[in-house]
Amino acid sequence: MVIPSFLLKSCMTSLMILIICICFFQSTKAHANYFTDFYNGLEQFSELPSDIKELKSSYEQSRSELNEAKESVQAYAEQNIQLMEQNRQLTETVQFLKEAETSRQNRAHQIKSVVIWAIALALGYFVLTRTIRFVMRRSNKW
Repeated sequence: MVIPSFLLKSCMTSLMILIICICFFQSTKAHANYFTDFYNGLEQFSELPSDIKELKSSYEQSRSELNEAKESVQAYAEQNIQLMEQNRQLTETVQFLKEAETSRQNRAHQIKSVVIWAIALALGYFVLTRTIRFVMRRSNKW
Protein backbone atom coordinates (compact mmCIF):
# COMPACT_ATOMS: atom_id res chain seq x y z
CA MET A 1 0.00 0.00 0.00
CA VAL A 2 1.32 3.31 -1.09
CA ILE A 3 0.49 6.44 0.86
CA PRO A 4 -0.21 9.37 -1.38
CA SER A 5 2.30 12.17 -1.12
CA PHE A 6 -0.18 14.92 -0.25
CA LEU A 7 -1.42 12.83 2.70
CA LEU A 8 2.13 12.26 3.82
CA LYS A 9 2.89 15.96 3.54
CA SER A 10 -0.24 16.92 5.45
CA CYS A 11 0.59 14.41 8.23
CA MET A 12 4.08 15.73 8.43
CA THR A 13 2.79 19.28 8.56
CA SER A 14 0.29 18.44 11.30
CA LEU A 15 2.98 16.62 13.20
CA MET A 16 5.26 19.65 12.92
CA ILE A 17 2.47 21.95 14.06
CA LEU A 18 1.78 19.66 17.00
CA ILE A 19 5.47 19.60 17.98
CA ILE A 20 5.67 23.42 17.68
CA CYS A 21 2.52 23.80 19.82
CA ILE A 22 3.91 21.45 22.45
CA CYS A 23 7.20 23.35 22.45
CA PHE A 24 5.34 26.66 22.64
CA PHE A 25 3.23 25.55 25.58
CA GLN A 26 6.29 24.04 27.23
CA SER A 27 8.24 27.24 26.68
CA THR A 28 5.35 29.23 28.17
CA LYS A 29 5.71 27.25 31.36
CA ALA A 30 9.40 27.80 31.20
CA HIS A 31 8.84 31.53 30.66
CA ALA A 32 6.46 31.58 33.59
CA ASN A 33 9.25 30.10 35.73
CA TYR A 34 11.62 32.72 34.40
CA PHE A 35 9.22 35.45 35.41
CA THR A 36 8.67 33.85 38.79
CA ASP A 37 12.39 33.44 39.24
CA PHE A 38 12.95 37.02 38.11
CA TYR A 39 10.24 38.26 40.51
CA ASN A 40 11.73 36.19 43.33
CA GLY A 41 15.18 37.52 42.48
CA LEU A 42 13.90 41.11 42.57
CA GLU A 43 12.14 40.42 45.85
CA GLN A 44 15.32 38.95 47.35
CA PHE A 45 17.33 41.86 45.94
CA SER A 46 14.93 44.33 47.54
CA GLU A 47 15.33 42.51 50.86
CA LEU A 48 19.14 42.72 50.68
CA PRO A 49 19.42 46.15 52.35
CA SER A 50 17.49 44.94 55.40
CA ASP A 51 19.60 41.78 55.50
CA ILE A 52 22.73 43.91 55.22
CA LYS A 53 21.47 46.15 58.04
CA GLU A 54 20.82 43.06 60.18
CA LEU A 55 24.30 41.74 59.39
CA LYS A 56 25.85 45.12 60.19
CA SER A 57 24.01 45.36 63.50
CA SER A 58 24.98 41.78 64.33
CA TYR A 59 28.58 42.59 63.39
CA GLU A 60 28.58 45.73 65.54
CA GLN A 61 27.06 43.82 68.46
CA SER A 62 29.66 41.07 68.12
CA ARG A 63 32.39 43.68 67.85
CA SER A 64 31.20 45.47 71.00
CA GLU A 65 30.98 42.16 72.86
CA LEU A 66 34.52 41.36 71.71
CA ASN A 67 35.74 44.76 72.92
CA GLU A 68 34.03 44.19 76.28
CA ALA A 69 35.64 40.77 76.50
CA LYS A 70 39.05 42.29 75.67
CA GLU A 71 38.55 44.95 78.35
CA SER A 72 37.54 42.36 80.93
CA VAL A 73 40.55 40.22 80.01
CA GLN A 74 42.77 43.28 80.35
CA ALA A 75 41.19 44.11 83.71
CA TYR A 76 41.74 40.52 84.84
CA ALA A 77 45.35 40.70 83.71
CA GLU A 78 45.90 43.94 85.64
CA GLN A 79 44.18 42.46 88.68
CA ASN A 80 46.32 39.35 88.32
CA ILE A 81 49.48 41.49 88.27
CA GLN A 82 48.31 43.32 91.40
CA LEU A 83 47.51 40.05 93.13
CA MET A 84 50.90 38.62 92.18
CA GLU A 85 52.58 41.71 93.70
CA GLN A 86 50.49 41.36 96.87
CA ASN A 87 51.35 37.66 96.98
CA ARG A 88 55.05 38.49 96.69
CA GLN A 89 54.78 41.05 99.49
CA LEU A 90 52.87 38.60 101.68
CA THR A 91 55.48 35.92 100.99
CA GLU A 92 58.23 38.32 102.02
CA THR A 93 56.29 39.24 105.17
CA VAL A 94 55.71 35.60 106.05
CA GLN A 95 59.39 34.85 105.48
CA PHE A 96 60.37 37.80 107.70
CA LEU A 97 57.96 36.64 110.42
CA LYS A 98 59.31 33.08 110.23
CA GLU A 99 62.86 34.39 110.58
CA ALA A 100 61.79 36.58 113.51
CA GLU A 101 60.07 33.60 115.17
CA THR A 102 63.15 31.44 114.66
CA SER A 103 65.35 34.20 116.09
CA ARG A 104 63.01 34.58 119.09
CA GLN A 105 63.02 30.83 119.73
CA ASN A 106 66.84 30.75 119.53
CA ARG A 107 67.04 33.70 121.94
CA ALA A 108 64.60 32.00 124.33
CA HIS A 109 66.64 28.80 124.18
CA GLN A 110 69.83 30.76 124.94
CA ILE A 111 68.16 32.50 127.91
CA LYS A 112 66.92 29.15 129.24
CA SER A 113 70.41 27.70 128.88
CA VAL A 114 71.96 30.66 130.72
CA VAL A 115 69.38 30.45 133.53
CA ILE A 116 69.87 26.69 133.92
CA TRP A 117 73.67 27.13 133.97
CA ALA A 118 73.37 29.95 136.53
CA ILE A 119 71.18 27.81 138.78
CA ALA A 120 73.53 24.85 138.33
CA LEU A 121 76.56 27.01 139.16
CA ALA A 122 74.82 28.47 142.22
CA LEU A 123 73.86 25.00 143.43
CA GLY A 124 77.35 23.72 142.66
CA TYR A 125 78.88 26.61 144.59
CA PHE A 126 76.54 25.98 147.52
CA VAL A 127 77.26 22.24 147.53
CA LEU A 128 81.00 22.79 147.06
CA THR A 129 81.23 25.32 149.91
CA ARG A 130 79.25 23.03 152.23
CA THR A 131 81.42 20.11 151.28
CA ILE A 132 84.62 22.11 151.90
CA ARG A 133 83.31 23.33 155.28
CA PHE A 134 82.33 19.84 156.24
CA VAL A 135 85.73 18.47 155.26
CA MET A 136 87.54 21.31 157.10
CA ARG A 137 85.53 20.80 160.30
CA ARG A 138 86.18 17.16 160.24
CA SER A 139 89.86 17.66 159.69
CA ASN A 140 90.01 20.16 162.60
CA LYS A 141 88.50 17.66 164.97
CA TRP A 142 91.33 15.22 164.54
